Amino acid sequence: MEIVSVTFSQSINEFRNYLIESNRSKNTIKSYVQDLLILENWLFSRHADPIMVEAITKTDIKDFEREIKTTSTLSPATVNRKLVSVKKWATYLFESKFSPVNLGQEISIMKVQKQNTIRWLTRQEVGRLLHAVQLTKHKNFQKGLLHETLIILLVNLGLRIEEACSLTKNSISFRNNLVNVLGKGSKHRVVPLTEKTKAHILLWLENREKDSDYILVSSKSSQLSTRAAQHILKKYSTQIGIEITPHSLRHTYCKQLADSGVGLQSIADLAGHSSMDTTRIYVTPSIKELQNALKKTEF
Repeated sequence: MEIVSVTFSQSINEFRNYLIESNRSKNTIKSYVQDLLILENWLFSRHADPIMVEAITKTDIKDFEREIKTTSTLSPATVNRKLVSVKKWATYLFESKFSPVNLGQEISIMKVQKQNTIRWLTRQEVGRLLHAVQLTKHKNFQKGLLHETLIILLVNLGLRIEEACSLTKNSISFRNNLVNVLGKGSKHRVVPLTEKTKAHILLWLENREKDSDYILVSSKSSQLSTRAAQHILKKYSTQIGIEITPHSLRHTYCKQLADSGVGLQSIADLAGHSSMDTTRIYVTPSIKELQNALKKTEF
């Protein structure tokens, strides 16, 4: 097999391009690259600069694995994630003929007891959030109504922040009460629109000052950016003393469905999950729920 000679840095760029072509998310790609940069820094003590991929051995990778497992202060789950990044990178290099061997073939992933640390909000916490939004509406109706619509899209439709900010008027059928969502990896899904949520969206569309194809618009732009949306939630998080993120609101949507008896497959379809393992966390007791259970049973 003829090997294509590349440096470590070049291999990262090639791997990044492969992940982009595979429609992996920006955050996933960023994590993989950061993990590989840690490996690169570690390899500098053993190899000349620039590090050539064909000069890296399985022994190098096993020694890196041993060190990160025994001397790292990282959690086992984080160590595993970094090792998975190396394994996927190594497999890609071998299959793309950048390496004569699969360098990560002998990496072993630690067994970690899975615990549900996902953060979702209780109905009382969502109530406190919406109450804070009402106070904003009293001071500035337009601003408060925008904030309310953003939160409703996340907590009542289970949209990701990117999906909410990209939602257009054409993607909503008010007659059929359906929302067509372009989700992660360019996957489409259809989410039912309840009368209450529809009323929220229509009220916003009737009262917003700027017209746009996008549902969420700001005073400065015809499309609310994800960064601006995150800033809005962070402000309320500080104001009411509850951790509120776009994902915690999406988690709340899924948790409410699970608690209402909706089946896992239906929740997965509504949320656009690619794996049922992702959906299963909503029927797995969280750490907080376990703590509350122990408080009731301890002596």
